Amino acid sequence: MTVKMERKLLDRDGTWDYIGAEWFEVKEGTRWECIRCSDCCRKDWTINLTWKEFDRLKGDVRVLDLPGLGLEVDPETGLDHPFFRLDGACPMLRSEGAVCTIYPDWPYTCAVYPFLLLPDGRLMAHRGCTGFGHGEPVDIERWKGRVLDERAKAGMVRDR
Repeated sequence: MTVKMERKLLDRDGTWDYIGAEWFEVKEGTRWECIRCSDCCRKDWTINLTWKEFDRLKGDVRVLDLPGLGLEVDPETGLDHPFFRLDGACPMLRSEGAVCTIYPDWPYTCAVYPFLLLPDGRLMAHRGCTGFGHGEPVDIERWKGRVLDERAKAGMVRDR
């Protein structure tokens, strides 16, 4: 059976359709530091996983629950991937001290938040992170490398 999938195209700025107003491009001089507020762990959102991450989390004794566990099919590729939903707090977040109980073995999404690397090479940042305006200027090239390293760790790419 052959299934024809319509591919979404990048817009003229190279931004995928799902990138909205909650994202901005990181420019030279943008200051950011994780201030350990854990707001990102206490939001209502979906954490997409790779199958490699899913298998690792399911086998990790520190992971007691993956709430709202489901499976999503990417309409662009036809490939599926698991996800879980946060409804107010991540089950891996220890309430005292805002500490992730599975750090540094957390999913890609968590490891690179609040950053996103677009296919055209732009580093984007999520406006919901309260760490912007704190700390030193973002080392954009270092963060691009970190995102690529985390993608490899998650099984999203074979090599760099």
